[in-house]
Amino acid sequence: MYSLDINFLNDRPDYKPVDRKAPSSPGRSGATVDRTPIIIGAAVALAANALVGGAWLIFSQRNTQLETELAALEAQLGEKTNLVAELDKIYAQAKQTNEEADALATVFNEIKPWSALSQELAELMQVAGVKINTIKQTEPELTATPAAAPPEGQAAPTAKDTATLEITGIANSFTQLSDFMLLLKQSPFFDDEQTKLLSASLKDNPTKLVVDESQGGSNNLPDLQPVVEYKIETNLSQANASELLPQLKSKGAVGLVNRIQTLQQKGVIQP
Repeated sequence: MYSLDINFLNDRPDYKPVDRKAPSSPGRSGATVDRTPIIIGAAVALAANALVGGAWLIFSQRNTQLETELAALEAQLGEKTNLVAELDKIYAQAKQTNEEADALATVFNEIKPWSALSQELAELMQVAGVKINTIKQTEPELTATPAAAPPEGQAAPTAKDTATLEITGIANSFTQLSDFMLLLKQSPFFDDEQTKLLSASLKDNPTKLVVDESQGGSNNLPDLQPVVEYKIETNLSQANASELLPQLKSKGAVGLVNRIQTLQQKGVIQP
């Protein structure tokens, strides 16, 4: 009927049957594993880390060097800025000195000494044969605002920026007065366009004749001719003193001539 097959070998402790379904152990089978990819990967990783670390170290050193150079440049820039400020200060002082020198030169260059003017008027008076009684000088007014521009198509008005002289005196005739006016217009010390006759009228001759009775003179004195009493207005010439050096020298204004020539030699006034 039924047969009972009992295997008592499984109960023995020293007997272990081989499981054919279980995978074989590499150690037991004797096969070796290829570790080359692992080594190459580790080497590549180490090389990459070394490259990154080296680059970081180089960049860090370069950054430190650049910061040092920047600090040095900023220090130099501060020094240069101070030097520029000092130069600007020196330039400002030099500009102020030049302006003061120019202003002083302008003052000297605009002077027309009365010694020269008096000598000129005396010579003109002798040539024309007239007499001068009074001379009144009026300085020009200083305007704070510039003159308005002239309308389009019209010339700018001539500014009277020189002193005005009012001359009164006596001439023996209108011919003498006319000659005197002509000489004034031709003089380099006076402005031709601003020289004009304000008034001229016949007056009794103020000259008094006196008879010396001790010499037996006659009391019948001749009648003197009437004289022309005149008033003339003129302006000083707008020419600078440097333009009138020969005339000033001939009139005895040697001091002013020497100053102008010294300023010309130093380049303050252009000859």
